[in-house]
Formats: sequence, structure tokens, C-alpha cells
Amino acid sequence: MLGENTVRKLGIEVFYWLANWSDDQTSVFARAKANGCDVVEVSLIDGGDTDTARFRGELDRHELDVCCSLGLPADKDITSADEATRRAGIIYLKQCVDAAARLGSPILGGLPHVPWLHFPTERDLRPYRERSANAMREVASYASDHGVTLCVEIINRFETYIFNTVAEALDYLALVDHPYLKLQLDTYHMNMEEADLAAAIVAAGARLGHFHCTDSNRRLPGGGHIQWGPIKAALDQVGYTGPLVMETFPNPNAETGRAVNVWRPLAQDYDGELRAALALLRSQVA
Repeated sequence: MLGENTVRKLGIEVFYWLANWSDDQTSVFARAKANGCDVVEVSLIDGGDTDTARFRGELDRHELDVCCSLGLPADKDITSADEATRRAGIIYLKQCVDAAARLGSPILGGLPHVPWLHFPTERDLRPYRERSANAMREVASYASDHGVTLCVEIINRFETYIFNTVAEALDYLALVDHPYLKLQLDTYHMNMEEADLAAAIVAAGARLGHFHCTDSNRRLPGGGHIQWGPIKAALDQVGYTGPLVMETFPNPNAETGRAVNVWRPLAQDYDGELRAALALLRSQVA
């Protein structure tokens, strides 16, 4: 249980403003800071080749904390039955751990455990989960030596099959059985899959390693019907002290928006709506 004076830092996933996955993520660090963010979440699009020295310099210049995420490439799929593909994935993930450590990120979140939007045709999915878990155990052990906690994001059934609820994800964590693997929750995905969002957070308990605040319709907080009071109470109960990061891709005409099936604008005044969302989180959740 958190004390009354504990305040969580607030952040934004930088692709909120960017059109393409290849865009320079550091180009919006100043904008994030100017609008009141404490943290930026960056994606390791270039894997271990990320220019961490330049990123770190820009983070220092704007006095921002950082969290790292990634998506597992299909040719490095650690769920694959092909041993060479799995080994390539393990090597890639270790390189991403190195990059996160160089950046000073305490976590490496997102989808390190499965390629996004990958759905096997077989009916029995247990072998895929088991291969993923076995690979993640090795990567988590490596991450522990570098002070980086791996956080696997629980996303909805239309984007992955590995797990979609906290209960299922806890079973996956039990398969991996390593303390440097934790859960990443996102209220947008939870709104689709959990019967009770607060109860799911409580069930995650000490295994909660990273948290995304996104509203029910993938807008910024305040743009949907998520009730934030119970979210705060649950986060306080489990003692979560990490950042609250907003992740939305509001531009339907951008590569980033199209990738998550955004067909109408989810924001009009990007900076103004971000400031309003930050104010809401500060008053109701942080």
C-alpha cells in the first residue's frame, strides 16, 4: 500500500506525435517536456543498433526519464518451432536489453515475447507459449545482470493469442519463473478483456512492472469511459510506483495510426488534449 505522499511520474509514448515508425523519436522530446511530461516511452525500432548515445543526450538535455519498449520481428520469433529463428530472437532481445540499459530505462516492455498480430493456424497453442516462455527465461536472466526488468504487455485478443488477461499472463509468468519478468497493463486493452479492471490490477500485485493509461476508445485519458478512481485505488493497493504512460496513435492518415486501425482522428489539438489528460491523471491517478 502506498503512502499518501507518493506521486507517480507521468509520460507519453512518443509516437503520439509521429507519423512513421522510422521518424526520429528524439524530435518530440522537447514537446513532451514543454507539455508537462516527466517520462517519454521510446520504441527500440532499430533494436540493438539504436543510437543510445544521442537518445541519452537528448533525454538529459530535456530532463526526461525514459522507458523502452519493442516489438518482436517475425524473423526473430521466439515462439517458432524453428530453433534457428528462436535463437535469432533471443540474441535480438539481449541486444535490446543492452540498448535499454545504456539508455537508463528500468524496463523493457511491449511485446518481447511474441510478434504482434501473429496468429498460428494450429489449434493447440501450448507449444507456442512454452517455446516463448523458455526463450524469455534466458532473456530475463540476461536482463537481470543488466538491471533491466522485462515487462510483457497484456493486449487484446485481436492483436495476440499468447495471453489476453492478467490471469492468463500470470500463468505465463509461472512458466517462465524468473523475477525479472513482470506484467505491463494497459487500460485500453484491459477494458476489452477484463471483467473488473481494478480487480485485475490487484491480481497482478507485485508482478506489475509497467502501466499504460489509455481510455476505452484508445484516446487519451478523459476521452472515453474509464473510471480512474478505482484504477488509482488498485495501483495504490499493490504498491505500484512506476510511471503512468499514455499510449495512443491518433492520426488515421499516418503509418502509426493505420497500424492500429485508427480510421478517424483520435485527437484534434494534440498538445492541448495532452495537457488536459496530464491534469486528469495528476488529479485522479498519480
